[in-house]
Amino acid sequence: MGFYVLSQREESGCQAGMLNAALCDKFYEDMDSIEYGDFPWYSEKGRSKNRTPLPEGMVLISKDKYYDFDIRGVSRFFYIVSDEFLDLCFSLSVEVIDSAKIKVLSIKGESISKKNYNVVIFNELDARLDTDPTSTFVEDEGRPIRFKKLVIPHGLGLDLFKYSRMLSGSDSLICSEQFKIKADNFKGVNFFSLDGLIWSSVKRI
Repeated sequence: MGFYVLSQREESGCQAGMLNAALCDKFYEDMDSIEYGDFPWYSEKGRSKNRTPLPEGMVLISKDKYYDFDIRGVSRFFYIVSDEFLDLCFSLSVEVIDSAKIKVLSIKGESISKKNYNVVIFNELDARLDTDPTSTFVEDEGRPIRFKKLVIPHGLGLDLFKYSRMLSGSDSLICSEQFKIKADNFKGVNFFSLDGLIWSSVKRI
């Protein structure tokens, strides 16, 4: 069974890059006055233990005009996913640390998507410990920061996962063939096989 890296596909409602949006505890009319980086889902920076639970009633306030994707990143540490994407995660072997339903609104407080969305935090693996020994890396002061070659270890047993503290496409989500088959109709996503992958071509999800 093969593995695939998720990469952004740009199309209507699926903007490239990080979303031009901020995740808040409620709707604020004046976003420029809000230090949203102080919210724990930003400031805790992917911490998996002793994490503040995601509260109910969260709102993604966006400067974009329209969303119609199934998954996008808002920061390096959490994702905005459709109900359908999250349902697939729960039906397979995916380590979701936390999730919460959200509203997606414009800066005027108007809905900008027909889909229902959730904020999701996934567990992150260790690039040294959770890869096959034949994997190779670009390193910075002895720490892996990019993959040269990634070999998934036998028996990992996960259908969607990512590696922590990686850069330049190497920090994108990776999925099993089973996940890819069931997710192939999701909007805004390309799936690149790990076999012969050029990592610089990956647009991080």
